[in-house]
Parts: sequence; C-alpha cells; structure tokens
Amino acid sequence: MKSNIRWVIGFLFLSIITVGAVWFFSNKNEPKRMPLFERADNFNIERPSYTGDYDCSDFATQQEAQKFFESKGGPDNDFHSLDRDDDGVACESLP
Repeated sequence: MKSNIRWVIGFLFLSIITVGAVWFFSNKNEPKRMPLFERADNFNIERPSYTGDYDCSDFATQQEAQKFFESKGGPDNDFHSLDRDDDGVACESLP
C-alpha cells in the first residue's frame, strides 16, 4: 500500500514539474507589448502617429479643434479628450 502512495505522489510531482516547464518555456519567447494608448472596448485601433497632447486651449476656434478632432478619428479615437461629453462636438467652450 505504501508503494502505491509513493508512486502516486511521485507521479503527481513529476506531472506538476512537467506542466510548469512546458508553460515556462512556451511563454518565454513571446514579446511583451506595452500599448501606448488602448481602449478596453477596441483592441484593434491604430496608434496615433503624432506626439504631444492637445487641449482645447491649443486651438484658436472651435472649428479648428473640430477639424483636428475629426482628422484624428473623431469620437471613436478621442485620445486628447477634446469631446468630454461624447456628443461628437470638440471644445464646445471655444468661440
């Protein structure tokens, strides 16, 4: 009876070691990606090709802010938070 218990314990130990080794070596070569911007609801978005953060104060008029907002993807890609109330209109407080 003791030999059966030893055999089961040895089998479990070797199984755990084997599964751990397979997991370790299979995940070791995967590149780690750290996205710059990413929304939880859309993982296939294009990354912005510009640098810097824009605020409403960077634009002289609402029309200028709206043009920039739409050129960068509009409401679906509002990385600069120019449309805080999500109504599709950027920087409503500007003249």
